[in-house]
Amino acid sequence: MAECGEGALERLKRYRWAVFAVLAVGYFFVYFHRMSVSVVGSDIVEEVGGTIGILSSVYFWTYTAMQIPCGLLTDRFGPRAVSTAFLVVASIGSLLTSFGGSFWMMVLGKIMIAAGMAVVYVPLMKLVSVWFPKRDYAVLSGVVIAVGNVGAIAASGPLSLLAEAVGWREVFLILGVITLLLAASCALVIRDHPRQKGLPSVEESEGIPASSDDSAGRVPVLKGLRIVVSGGRRFWPCALAYFLVYGSIMVFQGTWAIKYFNSVYGFALSAAWMITALGIGKILSTVAIGALTTKGVITSKRSAMICGTAAFAAVWAVIFLFAGRIDSYWFWFSVSFLFGFFGGFMTLTFAAIKEWYPIAIAGTAVSAANIFLFLGASVGTTVSGWMIGTSYTLGNFSAVWGLMLAFAVVAVALLLLFREKSETDPVFGVEEVRRAEEGS
Repeated sequence: MAECGEGALERLKRYRWAVFAVLAVGYFFVYFHRMSVSVVGSDIVEEVGGTIGILSSVYFWTYTAMQIPCGLLTDRFGPRAVSTAFLVVASIGSLLTSFGGSFWMMVLGKIMIAAGMAVVYVPLMKLVSVWFPKRDYAVLSGVVIAVGNVGAIAASGPLSLLAEAVGWREVFLILGVITLLLAASCALVIRDHPRQKGLPSVEESEGIPASSDDSAGRVPVLKGLRIVVSGGRRFWPCALAYFLVYGSIMVFQGTWAIKYFNSVYGFALSAAWMITALGIGKILSTVAIGALTTKGVITSKRSAMICGTAAFAAVWAVIFLFAGRIDSYWFWFSVSFLFGFFGGFMTLTFAAIKEWYPIAIAGTAVSAANIFLFLGASVGTTVSGWMIGTSYTLGNFSAVWGLMLAFAVVAVALLLLFREKSETDPVFGVEEVRRAEEGS
C-alpha cells in the first residue's frame, strides 16, 4: 500500500489534474480534426478532387473501427502507452494531409488522423476512473465533452479565418506539430495509476476498503467486453439511442450544415459562425448537466436524456419543416444553438452505462458505448453522402433532414427502454470480473 499521509493526498490531488489536463487538451484537437472537414473540405476537394462526403465518412468509419481495439488496448497496456503511440500516428496523418498531392493521399491522412485521435477519449476516461473519486465522473465527463466542443468551435468560424489567412495545408502542418508535442507530453506526464507515482489509490484516499472493484484491477480484454455487452437493458437501449443522436449531430454539425447554409441561403462565411453557436450550446448543456448531476439536482440520468432528446427531436422537426421557407440568419443561428444545447444531453450516456460496471472494465465499458456514437456518425455521413453527392439542392438536404428527424424520434423511444441503476442495484458483472482476474 502506498503512503497515505496528508502530504501524499495533496500530491495526489495536484498530480491528477496534470494527468487530466494533458489528454483533455488532446480531446480539444479530437473535435478540431473531426469538424475540420465541414470548414476546409470544400477547399481540399477544389484543389485535389474527390467529395466532402468521402472525406467525412472515412474519418468516422476509421474512428468507429478503432473504438473496440481502443478500449481493449487501454485496459491491457494502459492509457499512457496507447495515447502516446496513437497521437504519433495522428501527427503523421496531419503531416501527410498537409503535403499530399492527391485526393487519396488526403483520404490516407484522414484515416491516420482518425485512428490516432480515436485513442484519446477512452484512455482519458479510464484515467478519470482511476485518479478521481466516482462522484466526480459525471462532472468531469461533462468537462471533457465541453473541452471537445471548444475544439469544435475553434474548427468553425476561427478555423475559417485561419485557413483564409495561411491556407488549409499550413493548418494541417501546424496540427501535425502540435499533436506530436501532445504525444511527448503523454509520455512524460501520464501515469496509469497513482501507485506508479508512489501515491495512494483513490480507494485508499477515500478510505474505501479494498474490493473486487479495485481501480488497479486488470481483466482480459475480450472477457471484459463480453461482460459489458451482456448487460441487456443496462447497455443496449442507451448505446443505440446515442448511435442515432450522434449520427444526426455529425451529419449536420460535422459535415453538411455549412454547405447547406451557403448553398441554400447564401450565408457564405457567416455560416461557420452558426456552427460556433452550436458548439457553445453543447458546451453549456454538457457542463451544466455534469455539474447538476454531481450536485444531485439531476437525480435521474435517464429522465434527463429522455427530456433533452425529445427537445432535440423537436429542433430537427424545425430544421426539416422550415427548410427553404425562412431565410433569416438569426432564426437559423438560434436553431443551431438549440441544436447543440439539446444534443448535449446524451453525454450522460457514459456515466449512466459506466456506473453499472466494475472499474476494472471501465475502459471497455466506455469504448463499447463509444463505438455506437461513431458507428452512427459513420452510417449517417455515408448515407447522407449518397443522398446529397455533389448536388447541393434544397430537395436533397430536406430528404436528409427528414431521415435525421426519424433518427431522433426513435432515439427517444429507445431511451424509454433503458434500465437506470439505482443506489440499491448491485454493480453488474462483479463476480465475472473477479473470476476473469483470477483466471488471467
